[in-house]
Amino acid sequence: MLRRVIGRSLACSIGGVLLASSSAAAAAPHTVQPGETLWSIAFANNLTTRTVAVYNGVPQDAQLAVGQTVYVPTVDEGAAALASGEPGVDPPAGSGAGGADSADSAGTTDTADVPEAELGDIPSPYGVLHLIPAAADAWNEMRAAALRTYGIDLYPGGPLSAYRTYAQQDELYAAFLEGRGAPANPPGTSSHEEGTAVDLASRPMRRVVDQIGGAYGWSKVHAPGEWWHVDYVGG
Repeated sequence: MLRRVIGRSLACSIGGVLLASSSAAAAAPHTVQPGETLWSIAFANNLTTRTVAVYNGVPQDAQLAVGQTVYVPTVDEGAAALASGEPGVDPPAGSGAGGADSADSAGTTDTADVPEAELGDIPSPYGVLHLIPAAADAWNEMRAAALRTYGIDLYPGGPLSAYRTYAQQDELYAAFLEGRGAPANPPGTSSHEEGTAVDLASRPMRRVVDQIGGAYGWSKVHAPGEWWHVDYVGG
């Protein structure tokens, strides 16, 4: 028993050192490869497109050039950029990929919460919740198919289990750190803030999404360790 306790303590200590080292790391430069986009770079690093865009001082829909350098921030750096609205690095020259005007746009528009008028609706036991229109349409079609084929309804597990504002994500993350909430990513790094994620209410729902979700652009992407989390990746 003593050996097990010591082993667990040592593992926790090592894990703490690794975590501290990771959070202390600086943004890493990434050279854009053929076919890469801000979305694909952000996705590969478990960040939102908005986080990478704001950190680099470019619009979310910026067209990247092969060979261009994009800086991938740490979670803390990305969150700081979103909170301040200021890029973490000097924006690239040229109107196509940034510049002063684009930096201003990324700091004011891209960091703002998505206006409710620009979101689509999905039903839930807690009232109408929201996703971006394409994700909402695909979700509602998938839900109808689930009811028709399996007799199982699909809906979020709580009132904040679809789209969340930055402030709501911040509250959930604080609760998680204090040990009084479910796992939550730091604000600025969650696909819920982009309106492209849902936390399901039950495992049977997840099994249905595993069966038919791909046909509607819904899959498990950003949170592989969380059975309840599914993402809209497009059709």
